[in-house]
Amino acid sequence: MSRNTREPRGAGRVDWEPSHLVALLDRKVALREAARQVCTLTGADVALIGEMEDTGVAVVRSWAGTHHTGLHNLVVPTGLGLGGKVLATNRPCRVHDYARSRSITHEFDDPINAEGIRAMLGVPIQRGDEVLGMVYAAYRDPGDFGTRATAALTRIADATALSLAVAELADARREADTLAERRRIAVALHDSVGAMLFTVGAQVRDLRSDGDTTPELAERLGTVERGLAEASTALRRSLAALSDLPAGRSLAATVTADCAAFEERTGVTARAIALTPLPEPDPSRFRILLGAIREALLNVEKHARAASVVVTLMAADGELTAVVSDDGVGLAGSLTPSVGGIGLGAVRERLERLGGDVQVVENDDAGVTVRIRMPLR
Repeated sequence: MSRNTREPRGAGRVDWEPSHLVALLDRKVALREAARQVCTLTGADVALIGEMEDTGVAVVRSWAGTHHTGLHNLVVPTGLGLGGKVLATNRPCRVHDYARSRSITHEFDDPINAEGIRAMLGVPIQRGDEVLGMVYAAYRDPGDFGTRATAALTRIADATALSLAVAELADARREADTLAERRRIAVALHDSVGAMLFTVGAQVRDLRSDGDTTPELAERLGTVERGLAEASTALRRSLAALSDLPAGRSLAATVTADCAAFEERTGVTARAIALTPLPEPDPSRFRILLGAIREALLNVEKHARAASVVVTLMAADGELTAVVSDDGVGLAGSLTPSVGGIGLGAVRERLERLGGDVQVVENDDAGVTVRIRMPLR
């Protein structure tokens, strides 16, 4: 082997498999481990991993073996430096002596020189045709990269792409579980505190309307009633906050997650089906439509005694339509608006203000169908 050709110090190692990296469900931990493995398996002095964070721009978020911070969190646009060339060509690129290379641009020479880097190899992290970022192996002396070092870095890049995909699925699952727990808390508050406030408010109103009530007692009861109204308003705001969604969550994905949480919580089979591509409504309409779907699912959970429920979504003629259909006991199970003004009655009022509506019909065979219609504008 030539003196200037570097091969992995760990050549021939068999104690690392891509599955070790994929098993790390936290993306930051997985990327840190990937950087460490670059040094171990390629013999590199420095390892860097960049992730795409904007169109055409990657940021170095993980590293190993660095002596300085100049390359930490480095922004690498497509086409600039070695990493930018990897992004532009979507294939491995290398330089034998970074500072003297004529095959790359030199915007990053200062942090590269401060780190003492000479030879460098970059490999794209890909998922299908999509480039997710790049992995670098760097040496502090000039030289070439042997075939085993290149193969090892490519293997790590492939495992990193898979680990990122698995981490995204794990993140989505954690997010769905969090949303389901928030929904469970909202339902519990709605059914307990909301019902209690409604009952106490009704009793106070009955006392105030009693002809035997003295003016002084009527005034005190009025104060109590106003306090109850404020408490009900605060409760509604809290329920709305618990039901708020993370920015960027699509309607189809959110309803699918809600159905999965519903099925896990109740044991009732629940599916979400999008019959057409779904344009995303503005945030206010999104919340109203989602609230209507969730209220219909809540009624199924509380009253229908169903074995299955299907939520169908479609867009046509400038409207979004959601149909929630169950195979339960029908209207005998009662679909009257929920206590506290947060049930189907309140949902209907919100939709009607937007030009939409809610229809509740009993199916011919079994169960109930709730049809929710909302204009996109």
